[in-house]
Amino acid sequence: MKADKKIISILMNAENGKSITKDEAINLLKLPENSLESSILTSTANIVSRQKFSNHALLLGQIGVDMAPCDGDCAFCFFANSNALIKPSALDKQEIIDRCIQFVLGGAQGVFLMTMHRFGLDWFRDLCADLRNLIPNQFEILANVGDLSLSQLKELKDAGVTGAYHVSRLREGTDSCISPDSRKKTIEYILEAGLSWFNMCEPVGPEHTPEELAEQIWIGIDYPCVQHGVMQRFPVKGSPLYKYGQVSLSRLNQIIAVVALATQNKPNIKSIAVNAPSVAGLFSGANAFFPETGEPIHGDPENHPVKDKEGFTTALWRDNDEITTCDCRKMMVSAGFSHLMDFNGYSKLKLQSKSYSKEEII
Repeated sequence: MKADKKIISILMNAENGKSITKDEAINLLKLPENSLESSILTSTANIVSRQKFSNHALLLGQIGVDMAPCDGDCAFCFFANSNALIKPSALDKQEIIDRCIQFVLGGAQGVFLMTMHRFGLDWFRDLCADLRNLIPNQFEILANVGDLSLSQLKELKDAGVTGAYHVSRLREGTDSCISPDSRKKTIEYILEAGLSWFNMCEPVGPEHTPEELAEQIWIGIDYPCVQHGVMQRFPVKGSPLYKYGQVSLSRLNQIIAVVALATQNKPNIKSIAVNAPSVAGLFSGANAFFPETGEPIHGDPENHPVKDKEGFTTALWRDNDEITTCDCRKMMVSAGFSHLMDFNGYSKLKLQSKSYSKEEII
């Protein structure tokens, strides 16, 4: 069995420190996902990424602080107005504080507070300001919210928010009622406000072409994000895109590898995430996970079914238990990562499967 010489040349250049071009990325994304060349691709990305990040990993928690049927009406989304069966609700502030502390004890560097596309800015800003005074200073508050103006983002920064996740998603404006221009404008405002910008190629489905994927990946290269990555789309029953199903892990890992090789010479990129977390992704160029809950304060850490939780995480539409910080660390340890890091890539904690003590964290 012989590998394609053109592909091998691209990958050898990448291993020697040359970032791949968009055209090369498209060729790599056209490879059959279980081919010899695709396996060499993910192995190369694993080597390149571990060198770039010094074999360090990153955990960033996520908390859905409010939920409601959303008028973004995205064809892939659990909350889309057209098919949502949920009732509006919001988490109590003390519950959010408790969850943040659980993430701290699990080794997370920060937490994304997630809302619907439209949300109450004053309520969210005041929540962030209160949290900033009540949780450890080194634990960063990040926003994952709808489109905002520059002045609104500056308000969030003044309240203690240090970064924001925002994406002009695959087929934005076609599979959603949101304009890709408005998404990109918010990204520009995030950067202008002095916030760190977090990005991913998402939500990836089987129908997305190599050209579409490369175009979306390059948004995170043309704009200076601090984190790139890949997220697969989970089929939501009743949604228009349910018929397409879900991409395989081998395909997901192929896309992660392309992101890693395309961004290796971008000093602004401090981590590459994969969602949902998987060990396979850690061997394909990813080094960051988004746990859905932190270390349990009370009760059995192995049994926290999502149906008993308020707020939301991706566990709702995965129809599974929430992924914990402990779950993530175990995967990272098994993949051979040595330390957890902060946003600047510096060592924060030695990776371990057991929970950290307050003395170790603070």
